[in-house]
Amino acid sequence: MPQKKRKRLPWWGLAILDLLLTGLLLCIFALFHHVLPQMRLKAQGGIAPIASPAVTQKADEEYNEESRSIRERFAAKFSEEIIVSENGYKSPDISVAVTEHSFPDASPALTYYVADIYVAQVENFQTCFSEGSAAAPEKIAKENAAVLAMNGDYCLNQRSGLLVRNGLVYMTEQTSCDLCVLYRDGTMATYSPEEYKAEEILEKEPYQTWKFGPALLEKDGSPKTEFNTGSALLNAHPRSGIGYFEPGHYCFVVVDGRQGGYSDGLDMAAFAELFAKLGCVSAYNLDGGASSVMVLGGETGNAPCNGGRYVSDMLIIKELEALK
Repeated sequence: MPQKKRKRLPWWGLAILDLLLTGLLLCIFALFHHVLPQMRLKAQGGIAPIASPAVTQKADEEYNEESRSIRERFAAKFSEEIIVSENGYKSPDISVAVTEHSFPDASPALTYYVADIYVAQVENFQTCFSEGSAAAPEKIAKENAAVLAMNGDYCLNQRSGLLVRNGLVYMTEQTSCDLCVLYRDGTMATYSPEEYKAEEILEKEPYQTWKFGPALLEKDGSPKTEFNTGSALLNAHPRSGIGYFEPGHYCFVVVDGRQGGYSDGLDMAAFAELFAKLGCVSAYNLDGGASSVMVLGGETGNAPCNGGRYVSDMLIIKELEALK
């Protein structure tokens, strides 16, 4: 008896099946990468500091000598009055200038944004969390009165490491990731796991730490060629990173990606080379992909892939309450 031939799905049926399977995989990824970490955080009552090493916003007459020297060194960058432009901001304490660099006809296509930042005191450089769970970047920037904001290191998903934000210590563990530290004197440095001990960093008055990585530059400012991270992160992606020139002078860099004909992103080696060409002496990779976002004056300035996504924390430049 001849066997009956199985009916094959039409092409449109196969296409629908592929879409359903893709959607299922994305949902599983989102569950483990975003939802569950946030549920664990809420169950633990959110991120809470375990120490508070005397961090206060100071009036002009209380600035230490380092703050005075930074203010004097970059006096030409600041202005007596607040000046807001389409791509920048100036005040007595802050100077921000954002430039777009677009090469859509290159192979691969590339568009990235550089925010050149000067602050008269390190307290103008702050970090902030979303309230309890991830939120829209523009919302976080607005709620924290940010002049400029960039996504951080997805700290909601971290359960270990040395975590210091705005001088408050939240975690004090050693990990296998590269660490980036912004100190109270305005200096910034990156460390491999073998180069630091958490207790030694804490003795030096850290103001901010980030644990995502990897570090991008060697100690002499040249681009690294080997990176302390997984192989998947080495490929071309949308990226966010912070660069350091000298105390009081920093840069935020956001690279758009995964958008053919506009910008394909950068691989890790090219990202490191970009910071070296900018003249940074230290640089560090932060969370990327759809999280890569830069917000200036309350508006998103770049084009995040897939419309962007909610983030848990941001690096922000802002005025101090005493100066408003």
